[in-house]
Amino acid sequence: MTPSRRVLFALSGKLGDTVACYATVRAYADAFPADKVSLLVRARYAALFAREAGLRVIGFSGRAGMLAKLLARRWLEPPFDALLVLLGSGAQTRDLGGAVRAARKIFLDGRYADVYPEWPEIPPGHLHSEPAWRVARLFEPRLAQPPRSSIPSLAARRRPGRIVAIAPVSDEARRSMAPGTLSALIGALSRRHPGREIRVLVNPADRDARPLLAAGLPRGARWERFSSMPALVDSLCALEHFHATDTGLYHLAVAMGVPTTTYYGPTQPWKNAFPAQPGLTRVRLAALAGDHCEEKQCREPVCLAKVIALHCGAPAAARDDATPPGCLLRRHSAAELERLAVLGPPARASDGEPVPVH
Repeated sequence: MTPSRRVLFALSGKLGDTVACYATVRAYADAFPADKVSLLVRARYAALFAREAGLRVIGFSGRAGMLAKLLARRWLEPPFDALLVLLGSGAQTRDLGGAVRAARKIFLDGRYADVYPEWPEIPPGHLHSEPAWRVARLFEPRLAQPPRSSIPSLAARRRPGRIVAIAPVSDEARRSMAPGTLSALIGALSRRHPGREIRVLVNPADRDARPLLAAGLPRGARWERFSSMPALVDSLCALEHFHATDTGLYHLAVAMGVPTTTYYGPTQPWKNAFPAQPGLTRVRLAALAGDHCEEKQCREPVCLAKVIALHCGAPAAARDDATPPGCLLRRHSAAELERLAVLGPPARASDGEPVPVH
């Protein structure tokens, strides 16, 4: 029998990345319940995991706050058997390795080899969540790759009502809905779900929320503003179904067990979702398949507008002239851009054609 081990997982990144990488932490804690598992995570997200079984959560705010907490524990607690950094970069990640006493220190790659002498081989064509699992598996080879994302303590809080919500804003303009696109989606959902309340979740501080707030909403929909993680979780707990662009809110919703439809424009549906995620539907233009768009400066995501228009049964405005030179849409004819791929577990298109997993 393997003796109890002390393992410190570290996550430092955006909401969606944090939730996706947490799947590895959850899988480890479930597979090795005798181990003493700690999770170091940004303070703004610590509340998401505070009631999770089998782990201690250490929240930190900034580099100085992180070091203060770790250095205090350095002298009050025995060394860890492993420090596993699943998400993070920069000076803060390097300082983390120096502040923690651990028999093994493993990072995602060899950038900080002087501090983290171990890192896994990451295959090409990997899932978004896969590098985190490969870090943990280097320490514990018996750990199975998590097939889904889950935060059980939050899922247990769900009390779904007759509410359908939309998250139209991402942290990139190229993944955020324009006012007209949002209005079309609201109209379609109102027709498909009569008697349901339609809410639009936005953080007013988000830059791309401003044009939406200025344009207002169609009759029958209302804003649901949030500015903190507890407020966002409360909103998600009440939902019957969630519709979102590719954003961190969608990752949190599916981990909470909220049935979710995600609309993809430039990003890859196969890559950033778990292969057996229950209740998740992913929608993208079929012609784009698994390709990733590298046009980071795109401010008018015609691809996303086309996806939602087709899904709503509305005519997709042909505005290919508004796309940047490297836009994936320019590789295809107008006819090719009139068909959707609807993916769910298992990942297959709506017309029965297989959708590539890698």
